[in-house]
Amino acid sequence: MSSSLAMLLPLMITLVVIVIPGVALHFWIAHRERTKRSPHVSQLLRGPGESLRKEMENTFFDIATFLSITPLMALLVFAIHVSTSYFGGRPESPSRLFISVSLALCVLGFGYYKLSTLVRKRAKLRQGYEGEVAVAQELNQLMRHGAAIFHDVPGDGFNIDHVLVGKNGIYAIETKSRMKSMRDKGKDAAKVVFDGKCLVFPTWKETQPLEQAAIQAKWLSKWLSSAVGEPVEVRPAVALPGWYVEQIGRSSVHVFNPKMANFLAKGWLREPLSSVLLTRIEHQLDQRCRNVEPTLFGKQKLTL
Repeated sequence: MSSSLAMLLPLMITLVVIVIPGVALHFWIAHRERTKRSPHVSQLLRGPGESLRKEMENTFFDIATFLSITPLMALLVFAIHVSTSYFGGRPESPSRLFISVSLALCVLGFGYYKLSTLVRKRAKLRQGYEGEVAVAQELNQLMRHGAAIFHDVPGDGFNIDHVLVGKNGIYAIETKSRMKSMRDKGKDAAKVVFDGKCLVFPTWKETQPLEQAAIQAKWLSKWLSSAVGEPVEVRPAVALPGWYVEQIGRSSVHVFNPKMANFLAKGWLREPLSSVLLTRIEHQLDQRCRNVEPTLFGKQKLTL
């Protein structure tokens, strides 16, 4: 067997064992989807952390891809080396062995570096997603008081984690999930002091969540005002799940623990919003958030 044919042998085996079954599985799934259709006839509302959930799914597939391809590529390098040595008649030498081992180690090193990066990314996304779900579960309780809650509202290049619409006021709520130290215990280790300008955690300070919430509330106010044809005021808020918030200064941004979210239902307006205006606002938000396409079995044209 020639040396060039010996190098192609592992690639041919890989093609037969992996690629062909993968293509066959793809066509089988596609055929199955053509024979079924989703029971949903309209798009779904966005759930809490919808953007993070999709990003987590994509990251999971990236992890699975690198996890399967990385050792396979290293084995392929080894298979090519062995094939050219024992089937291609190419004599073994320290230089060839060094090149093959170095190449395999480079493939493994790059693959596992990417894997570690993706795993850390998914852990961070998971933390943010669980924070948004925790806040959503508390906010949803306010529907008993007549409030309407929308999650992961799409903006212009960003998403508002939660929007609360009540007759006494509208809030754009930004969720920030922050880890606590394992070494420090007690109430002080879980306390955030809000002086009206800055969030003071036990070992660090932040202002970005306040600025972000204010920008998002301003955008939502402008968009709703344009959509319903009359001025709509929106207040910004920052939810910190798992943290005790001590406020010592005044600010236009509300900072709170989601378990203490009942004050949102009381709002701030002296004169409640009319039921007609509330209906129009809720309709606009519903239309903006109802863009999740069902993925169960075959695709079909969805009606709005």
